[in-house]
Amino acid sequence: MRVFNKKIILVIFLILLFFTAIIALTKEIEEILPVVIPDEKEILKDKDFERNKINWVRPARWFRSNSAGMALEETESRFKALRNQYALAIYYVSNEEIPEYLLPHFDESYYVEVRILYKKSEQIRAQWIFRDENGNTRMNSVFFEPEPEIEQEENDSANEETAQVITEEETDLALEENEEEQENVEEKIIIVKDIKSRKGFIELFDKNYFLTSEYQYFENGRTEKTEYALKDNFLITAKYFVSVKNDNFKPTYTDYYRYNRSFSLRNIERIFQDEMSISPATVSFPRRIRDSLKTGIVISERINLYPDFFGNISVGAGYKMDFNIDDKGRILGQTLYNEEDKLIWTIQNTWKDNRIVSTTKIEGETVLIAEYSYNKDGEMISEKNLKNGVLERVVLIDGETEIEELYMNNAVVLRAVWEDGRKISETRVRN
Repeated sequence: MRVFNKKIILVIFLILLFFTAIIALTKEIEEILPVVIPDEKEILKDKDFERNKINWVRPARWFRSNSAGMALEETESRFKALRNQYALAIYYVSNEEIPEYLLPHFDESYYVEVRILYKKSEQIRAQWIFRDENGNTRMNSVFFEPEPEIEQEENDSANEETAQVITEEETDLALEENEEEQENVEEKIIIVKDIKSRKGFIELFDKNYFLTSEYQYFENGRTEKTEYALKDNFLITAKYFVSVKNDNFKPTYTDYYRYNRSFSLRNIERIFQDEMSISPATVSFPRRIRDSLKTGIVISERINLYPDFFGNISVGAGYKMDFNIDDKGRILGQTLYNEEDKLIWTIQNTWKDNRIVSTTKIEGETVLIAEYSYNKDGEMISEKNLKNGVLERVVLIDGETEIEELYMNNAVVLRAVWEDGRKISETRVRN
C-alpha cells in the first residue's frame, strides 16, 4: 500500500514539473516574440470585410450573356453557361493577379473584380473593375482579345473527311456525364494579363464617381489620354494627349467648357497645342457630367463628320476653335481662329431629329454646302455638295453600294460606283 502511494506522489510530481517547464518556456518565447493583439479598428475592419464579402465579394459565378457582356441569367455551372453563344464569368482575384498595365491605377484598399466574356467558349473580352470598400467603381477597364492567327494545314480536305461528326445532343450528354467530376476540380479561368497591341479603354473615377481621366488603346499601338477637371461637380476643362515613345504622352489640345447663368452648357473653346488634322471633330461629355446639367445632355459624345467636300482641315499650334452647343449637346457651329486670333473659317450645322441635314462652311468668299437625306431608319441615303450655290457632286447610298456623280454646268459628267469603299466602275457621261 505504501509503495502504491509513493508511485502516485511521484506521478503527481512529474506532472507538476512538466507544467512548470511549459510555463517557463512560454514566458521565454513571449520575451523573444511578443504577442501582437489587433486593436479595435482592425477588428472592425475585418468585420466590415466579412460583411462586404457576403454582399458583393462572392465566389466565381457564371451567366448566360449577350454580345454586350450583360449578365442575363445566372447558371449552375460554367459548363451550362458555355453552352450558350455568349457566357460571362464574374469573380474576384488577389492583388498578385492584376496585369502590369493596370498596376499604376491600383490601391491596396481596392477589391479587384474580373469579368470574362466568352463567345462559343472562346474568351473575347476581359473587364477589370477596381472597387472601394463601399463597392463603388474607382477604375473600369475593358480589353478585347486580338484575333488569333490560324495556320491552315496542307491536308485540310483529308482532315475534313476523317473528322468525327459529333451532334449537339451527344455533346450535351458528354458534358453532363463529366459535369459532376469536373465540378469537384478547382476551376481555373485563364486571362490574358498583357497584350502587346491592346484594344480597349481604362476609366478612372474619383470618390464621388465622377470620371477624372480615361485612356483609349488602339490596335496600331496608339494610345490617347483625356484628363478631366471639375469644379462644384461641373466639367470645366478636358485635356487631350497622344502617346509618344517610352509610354509618354504629349498634349494635343484642351477644351474649356462655358456655362450660362442657368448652368447649361453653351460654349466650348478648344486650344490646340500641336499641329493636327481635325476631321472628324469630337466633343466629349464624360459620364455623369451630363447629370449635373439642369437641361441635361442627351448624349455622351458628339462627333461632327466633316464631308470630304470640305477638303483636309488642319490646324497648327496656338489655333483656337469655338463650339456653339445647344441644350441637347449638339454642335450648332464652329469657328476657327489662328494663333493671332484671326478668323479662318466658320461651319454652321442644321439639325433635324438629332441628325445633321446640312453643313455650311464659309471661308473668305467661298461657301461650301453639304446636304444630307435619310431613310425612315435614320440611315443616310444621299449627300449633295454645292460650291457658291453651284451643284458639284451627288452621292446616292444603298447599303454598301455608293453611286457618285460629278456635275459640271448642272449636268452629270462622270459616274462612279463604289462597293465596300472600293471603286468598281467609272463611266464618263456625254450630254
